Amino acid sequence: MMVDNTENNEFRELLSDYAAPISDDGFSDHILMQAHAPRHTGAIKNLMVGIAALLATFLAIPQLGKLKHLLAGVQLPELGLPANILESASMPNLTIFALLALLIVSVAGSFLFSSDV
Repeated sequence: MMVDNTENNEFRELLSDYAAPISDDGFSDHILMQAHAPRHTGAIKNLMVGIAALLATFLAIPQLGKLKHLLAGVQLPELGLPANILESASMPNLTIFALLALLIVSVAGSFLFSSDV
């Protein structure tokens, strides 16, 4: 089986006229040697995340009283479910519910555990 190298040959032809970088008498190497090596910034990142979490906590604490007052005013309707809910459910409804649950679990699993998505 023969591999078509037409595209590779086109790139080689295109790059054949490319001139080498201009000589700078070691200037670039000198600058790179004087540049500081990147520091380990893990401690700085951890400190910034900690400060942000502390600030968010201080901003959220005054809102807890308002949230408690808001939730106290919520009234949920009373649900009157029969004690024998499985006996009153029909087989087609249980089958549809099981298939929908399987679909939701499979889609969620494919998004969570697949590297192709």
